[in-house]
Amino acid sequence: MTTTPRIIVAIGGPKAEHPAIDWALDYAPTAGAEVELLHVVDLSWRTNPSPFAEAALLAAEEEIRDLSALYSQRSGQVVHSSIALGRPVDQIVERGEHAELVVLGTHHDRHLDRAMFNTIAARIAGRISVSAVVVPHSTVPGTGIVVGVDDSITSAAPLAFAAREADRLGEPLTVVHSWNAPRPWTDHEIPNWPAAEEDEERRMLAECVAGLAQSYPDLPVRSEVVFGRASEVLYNLGRGARMLVVGSHGRQGFEKAWLGSTSEDLVLATPTTIAVIR
Repeated sequence: MTTTPRIIVAIGGPKAEHPAIDWALDYAPTAGAEVELLHVVDLSWRTNPSPFAEAALLAAEEEIRDLSALYSQRSGQVVHSSIALGRPVDQIVERGEHAELVVLGTHHDRHLDRAMFNTIAARIAGRISVSAVVVPHSTVPGTGIVVGVDDSITSAAPLAFAAREADRLGEPLTVVHSWNAPRPWTDHEIPNWPAAEEDEERRMLAECVAGLAQSYPDLPVRSEVVFGRASEVLYNLGRGARMLVVGSHGRQGFEKAWLGSTSEDLVLATPTTIAVIR
C-alpha cells in the first residue's frame, strides 16, 4: 500500500500565524504531499522528566491539534499533527528522515531567540538526509528565485528545485556562481588576473543552465558569475529575493553534521526563505 508523502513543519509554539505552515501548504500540492505539524516537547534539560513530561505532552497535544484544525479549515487541505518528547534537533531529524521535505520557521521576537533557533535550524538541515526549507517569520517581500551553483554534481538538484519553483510561482530565476582566488601579496595590479579563470567559470555556468530553456521555455533566466566569497555573494542577492536555493554536499559520518560553510552561514543569517536541497 502506498502512502501519501508528507511535508513536516516543525512548530515551536501555538501561535495562530506561522509563515512556515503557509509556505508548506502552498508548496504541498506541487509535491502531491500532505502537511504534518510537529512539535517537540523539549526535555533535554531534565534528567527525570516525569511527571512534568505528561502534563507538557497533554497540553502540547491539545494545542497542536487545534492548530492543525485551524489550518485545515483555512486551506482546505489535510493537516496532520504529531508530538515528540526529547531533544528537538534529534527528534526533528529522526521524524523527518522519511518525509518529502522538512520546513522550519524562525523566531520573530527577541534577537537571542532568533539566533538560537537559527543555530538549531542549521544543525537540523546539516544532519537530516532530506531537503529542508527555512522560512523567516517576517521579511521584506522579495521577487525572483536565486540559486547558487558550483562545479560539482550537487548543483543539479538545487537548480532543478529552483527552476520548478520559479516556473510555478511565475518568478524570474537567477543562477549564480561565485568564485574566489588567493589574492596576490602585492599592492600592484597584475595584468589579466584572474581573467582566464573567470572565463572558465563562465563556461561551467553555461553548461549548468544549458537545458533550462528547453524544459521551461517561458521562464526568464539570468546567469551571473560573481567574484567573491560564496556566502557573501548569495546573501546580498538573496536579501531581495523571494527565495534563495542552495545545495548540500551530503557528507557522511562525522562530516554529515555540517552543511558546508556556505549553506550553514546562509541558514544562520536567513536573509529570506532558504531551501537547502540534498
